[in-house]
Amino acid sequence: MTPEAAQIPRQESLFYGVFSPILLIGVCAGVQVAAGKLLGVWAWVPTMIVFWLIIAALLRGYSRHVSVVSRFRPASGSFIWSVLAVAAGLLSLHGFLRHWSLLAEWHLILAWAIFSLVNPWFEESYWRGLLLDSTASWGRLPSLLYSAVLFAISHPLIWGVHALPLRKVESLGALCMVGLIWGLAYQRTHTLRWCVVGHMLANLFGLAALVLLNLYDPTVRPP
Repeated sequence: MTPEAAQIPRQESLFYGVFSPILLIGVCAGVQVAAGKLLGVWAWVPTMIVFWLIIAALLRGYSRHVSVVSRFRPASGSFIWSVLAVAAGLLSLHGFLRHWSLLAEWHLILAWAIFSLVNPWFEESYWRGLLLDSTASWGRLPSLLYSAVLFAISHPLIWGVHALPLRKVESLGALCMVGLIWGLAYQRTHTLRWCVVGHMLANLFGLAALVLLNLYDPTVRPP
């Protein structure tokens, strides 16, 4: 972790590490419920915009300690961690090969592509970058576990309001696992570059936008 991350004032560490996830999850869950009354499963679109805006505001506030750009420096340490971060995004490839034909309409393809390519920059910058930096003083393992668990539970609490697959235990376990891998990769390499790449692959091959629309459930295995 960066030296700046370990030196932030305790009150700010408490806000960014403890209260900002509550704020982010609470507001976005509320938007999801409210927007759902008009948009149904497509409520994830305005919710995602609010999600990105809140994260952008939090990153800007925290940037006096660690800049957003500095988290995308070249990787340090063993290249194995960068490879592992990318490999985590390939875990859904088998499902994509079976179900890619679900991308049958242009608006689904557009939503799938935009979400998959844009969202990882925000999620990795927050769940791995800001959250791990702001809790670095807790110790490497507690900080890692905290980040991974919050990343995992944010999915059923926000997106699971309408997306049924994200309420399942299997989804929660898979999200926690990749959260641990990407968090560990950031701790070891001091960069989010390859975590973002891995996250993009996970969203692309996991058909994430279709999961949010209840059109695809990756937890259902073929007979």
